[in-house]
Amino acid sequence: AAAKMSRQNIGWVLVTVIAAKGSSPREVNAKMVVTAEQTHDSIGGGNLEFEAQQTARELLASGEAACLRREFLLGADLSQCCGGAVELLFECFPACRFNIALFGAGHVGKAVAAVLAELPCRVRWVDSRADVFPSAIASNIDAVNIDNPAAAVESCPPDGYYLIMTHSHDLDFEICEAVLRRNDSRYCGLIGSKSKGARFRSRLKKCGIDARNIASLTCPIGLENVGGKTPMEVAVSVAAQLLALRDNQ
Repeated sequence: AAAKMSRQNIGWVLVTVIAAKGSSPREVNAKMVVTAEQTHDSIGGGNLEFEAQQTARELLASGEAACLRREFLLGADLSQCCGGAVELLFECFPACRFNIALFGAGHVGKAVAAVLAELPCRVRWVDSRADVFPSAIASNIDAVNIDNPAAAVESCPPDGYYLIMTHSHDLDFEICEAVLRRNDSRYCGLIGSKSKGARFRSRLKKCGIDARNIASLTCPIGLENVGGKTPMEVAVSVAAQLLALRDNQ
């Protein structure tokens, strides 16, 4: 359950019985995974489990990673007939809020994915060509092969960071338009020159995109004071730009 939640970027809390005195519902090392909506396995049921779930969901609501120990007197605190005492360890693993959608699996896209694989982020890597993805992909990256990559924008999480670098300028434009129409991105970056950015902004204006959203389009991408045009140099520059934005928003 923990592995599944992590793959799906769903926040979860691991609840473990770390001490038990007297009569208790479950033994030491019994575990339970709690999400905002579900519970997997059990630490014994009853009021103990109910209170543990409530505590776990309060931790999840904070949105921060946390570790908490709490002791429960089964009789005095929870009115359970066991009469013993149980100490629980709560380990909270919130959903990642640094979500990046990477469109394009060409040379630069592969370099960007290699850098993002080492960062605390979740990546949706989208391309219409199934054969361009590498055979091994990092666990924080989900490869999405779809005939119309622009359609993948709709299912991306809110407050996301978008990197657009496909093999087609027309496809780049479709994705840019879809992202800017959502009006909820933290970053919309388009690979290319200043002239490409100017052409895209002109076309977006003709499509009726709001001027403020058009102004949010970043092209060229990457830090201005970082030169170099090799795929890895671009990838490092772009990743640094995203980290700077993440930490300043």
